[in-house]
Amino acid sequence: MKRTLITLVMAVSLVSAAFGAGADAELKAIEQQWLDAYMKSDPAFIKNLEAEDYSIIEPDGAVSTKAQDVKATTDKTFVLKTATMSDFKCRMIGDNAAVVTCMLKMSGTEDGKDFSGDYRGTDVFEKKAGKWMAVASQLTKVGKE
Repeated sequence: MKRTLITLVMAVSLVSAAFGAGADAELKAIEQQWLDAYMKSDPAFIKNLEAEDYSIIEPDGAVSTKAQDVKATTDKTFVLKTATMSDFKCRMIGDNAAVVTCMLKMSGTEDGKDFSGDYRGTDVFEKKAGKWMAVASQLTKVGKE
């Protein structure tokens, strides 16, 4: 009985670790697809990924909504030319929530003004009906050291 219980606990631990690792890879892929959608000016992907009550705290402290994000992509007032992601980290909060952080090196324009540079981003995801949805984000410009 004791051996069976220990085996069961170990199996559950391995499954939990594997689930976390799977979510990590899945969310990293979603983050890259999200960047790609901005570079392609693809509002359909953004509409599908961001929850209805999604908001992002912009580098200047302003808060934007999903509707504003989709509109800026659609009318191309936000144009992401290049973006590379590094230092990706994913922290699971239970089975259905995750906080993702990463560094972003981006170039592009917003309202005709260049915003190129290095940024640190945080995204919060919730899994609803088996699908990851972005619920909140924050983007901070990294200054020169």
